[in-house]
Amino acid sequence: MNFPVRTAGTRLVIVGGGPRAIGVLERLAARAALPEQAARLEGAPLHVDIVDPHMPGAGRIWRAVESPLLLMNSRAADVSIFTDDTVEIDGPVVAGPSLAEWAAGIREGTLTAPTAGTARLAEIEAIGPTSFAGRRVQALYLEWFLGQVLAALPATVTVTVHRTTATAVHRATATAVHRTTATAVHSAPDATAATHRAAATTVPRADDSAGWSVELDDRAPLPADLLVLAAGHTDARPSPARHELAAFARRHGGAYLPPSQAGDAHLDQLAAGQETIVRGMGLGFIDLMALLTEGRGGSFETDPLPGETDRLRYLPSGREPHLHVGSRRGVPYHSKVRDEGEPTSLGELVHVTASALREREDSDGRLDLRTDVVPLIAAEIAHWVPDAPVAAPGQEPLAWLDDPLAGLADSRASLDPDAASQAARDAVVRHIEDDLRERTQGDVTSARMLFQLLLRLHGVLVDQLPTTRLRESSRGDHPRWWHSLFSFVDSGPPPHRLHQLLALERAGVVSFLGPRTVVTADDATGRFVARGGVGTEVEATALVDAFLPESSLAESTNPLLRHLVAGGAAAVGRESAAAAGKLEIDAGSRVIAPDGTIHDTLWAVGPWTSELPIGAFARPRTNAPCHRRNDALARDVLESALTRWEASRRPVGVGREHDGAEGTTDGSAAAARSWHGAPAGREPGPRHAARALRLGVLGPGRIGSALARTALRAGMEVRVAGRAPAPVLAAKLPGAAPAAPADLAADCDIVLLTVPLHVALQLDPQALRGAIVVDATNPWGEEDAAAIAEARIALGDQRGALSTSELVAAHLDASRVVKTLNHIGYHDVEDQGRGSGDPGRRAVAVAADDPLAAEAVGVLLHRLGYDGEMIGSLADGRHVEPGAGLFAGWRTRTELHERRRELVRVG
Repeated sequence: MNFPVRTAGTRLVIVGGGPRAIGVLERLAARAALPEQAARLEGAPLHVDIVDPHMPGAGRIWRAVESPLLLMNSRAADVSIFTDDTVEIDGPVVAGPSLAEWAAGIREGTLTAPTAGTARLAEIEAIGPTSFAGRRVQALYLEWFLGQVLAALPATVTVTVHRTTATAVHRATATAVHRTTATAVHSAPDATAATHRAAATTVPRADDSAGWSVELDDRAPLPADLLVLAAGHTDARPSPARHELAAFARRHGGAYLPPSQAGDAHLDQLAAGQETIVRGMGLGFIDLMALLTEGRGGSFETDPLPGETDRLRYLPSGREPHLHVGSRRGVPYHSKVRDEGEPTSLGELVHVTASALREREDSDGRLDLRTDVVPLIAAEIAHWVPDAPVAAPGQEPLAWLDDPLAGLADSRASLDPDAASQAARDAVVRHIEDDLRERTQGDVTSARMLFQLLLRLHGVLVDQLPTTRLRESSRGDHPRWWHSLFSFVDSGPPPHRLHQLLALERAGVVSFLGPRTVVTADDATGRFVARGGVGTEVEATALVDAFLPESSLAESTNPLLRHLVAGGAAAVGRESAAAAGKLEIDAGSRVIAPDGTIHDTLWAVGPWTSELPIGAFARPRTNAPCHRRNDALARDVLESALTRWEASRRPVGVGREHDGAEGTTDGSAAAARSWHGAPAGREPGPRHAARALRLGVLGPGRIGSALARTALRAGMEVRVAGRAPAPVLAAKLPGAAPAAPADLAADCDIVLLTVPLHVALQLDPQALRGAIVVDATNPWGEEDAAAIAEARIALGDQRGALSTSELVAAHLDASRVVKTLNHIGYHDVEDQGRGSGDPGRRAVAVAADDPLAAEAVGVLLHRLGYDGEMIGSLADGRHVEPGAGLFAGWRTRTELHERRRELVRVG
């Protein structure tokens, strides 16, 4: 839907709405608010289109609806998405609360909670600085952050959120003569010599002069002057090997669970007691372990011993599978370090420095990771952690850190199966116990120093080692090998998770296979076979790959990422030679075209690019790389927007020409629109798939806001009509679009009536003409009583025979009214939704005179996580009014049926 054009400017499309994308958006808005930039933007505002089918702010990975058993692996005090005064940026610092401070603010009433859900509020209020919060609480923190960003947008920046999937990117039709330009490369203070040389020379640039067209799944394409690709972690299509594993499991009645996010894994395929091989012992395994034990009714209790105060005992439910766990290393990620942020003597690095790396460059300014960089890292560790082990003769410098059980695998391979199993068990248990002791008990100075040092080294390598600086010999090592090592040491689970793992081993739920685990499928027996390097061997009917899908642009389930490099002549990028399967970008995050030229107006960030992986949020006061990268990207994007616009305003013949776009009047490619605008472009035509369900909310009070948030998290587009100013609504419901009441009927599939009943009976009936209207009202108080009495008199219903929904339907006589959602508390809406088939899924009663309208509302309820249950006509809606027989006293569909039978018997 097109909105009136306020003034022309530059249109930026950001594909992705998760933490990295909104971090870039925050930096853009902060920079745009600076007086100098604001003056330049006054005549050429920036409009930002954010494209993501998932909840804006949290994105796909962080979900407010996932299991509370899935925890963050960082303490709440160590998580922040805000910049602070340690971050080396030239943009403005906009400070804000860490996750722990945010929770404290909600607890103390100084911050507004982004949820009304009782269980979620309880989780937030229980968070302290040392808590490992649930991932779903982090999702709420990210949603809240986006709300703050949108509410504080300067007048020159507007944002539209599109709840859809971008499927491809094309260059728009070129109208300008291609020019090769010398473009400044913005560098960090310690930028590499190679970057400096690149900045001083003329760099070939791709022809992006006409801008971009972003294909969308269910609507017309979006035009873009500038384009930032910021999708997060994506899944991969099954490889031939994984196809065969799945086919093997089907042939033999077993189960195979491929790599995935823990919340997406089909764990219901694993039966109680089923022998199951688990390949992978990283954070994905820890999440699956929780879901398959506590998630199936098991529990832990304290079981201390002298010197082991944190020891646990596991009480099985009997529903757990038996997990045989192994991996390359054979051990889980290291525990988080107690008080990991406490000061240490760590000073400036002495070996991994810009000058030391320059000294090792070849004549082309390139480095080999293993021969040039790893020895410097090892020397740095030896300098700052003098009691750290050293590599054995003939070993790689960091073998002791990366492969702690290598010696076991080398020396025990000839043991008989029983002895091998015992040796593997003893070695893994001893490693975990030692790790917990070194990182959580007594003097943990060395463990803390190593933790902080690797964190520092990672930040330096982010700056100093883009893949474009690596030789071909480093292919596959960087960023994959280094990031794996860094994650193994620094990104491990909360300590109590490893205590739980030990308790599960003692309870017989988990067995350890040891290092060098290899899995095969034996058609003769119909079983998966796992063999550990120690000599362990087990057979099982189920196999779980407990890790994330490998990055592969060509095999990504994201159609846009596939198209970037596999679009034939239309491809706009290429796979990195140094980071297999990932999109090649330069040090400034610009996409490198297939011919080696650099796109001036196309940037990419995220785990599927060749940049060294960095988090989208970070520990406060650590000069976090993500904040520096986001600020630099925002600087370049904003400067590109301004120079592009200023060039287009020059007289013809000065600078480059620019073709006007539909709907603009002065030669820019797009118009600035209100942040709350509906999706731009034409309405879907025959070529486009059915768009996402669009929900209108009339009255964003407690129940209206709770339903709006739930709908947004379920992937719906939401329009909200209320009295609050747009910035207030943005903070409260980020991603929802404010609308006039009169527009809801035209824009939305269903309109929720969540205003007081007396207000509903005073609405202009023409404003909702033709709409399916959900009457979620209840009669409360004197004003409602007076309005009901007046409506009954007007309808001649002196006996009070009509239900309140019939009164509403009579008043809104041009609408199709359905009664539902009035008998669930606003504090329950966000907590009680469940997936289809869940035995505890809550039913919601539905009353309607229009079967088609009732069917549409049933689809809505299903998307919200509830079973819609028809109880009859609007006249029957009286049974779900306050005090009536079906208003309370039941929960599930079965319980509702029983309650209705009881009422019939009583009647």
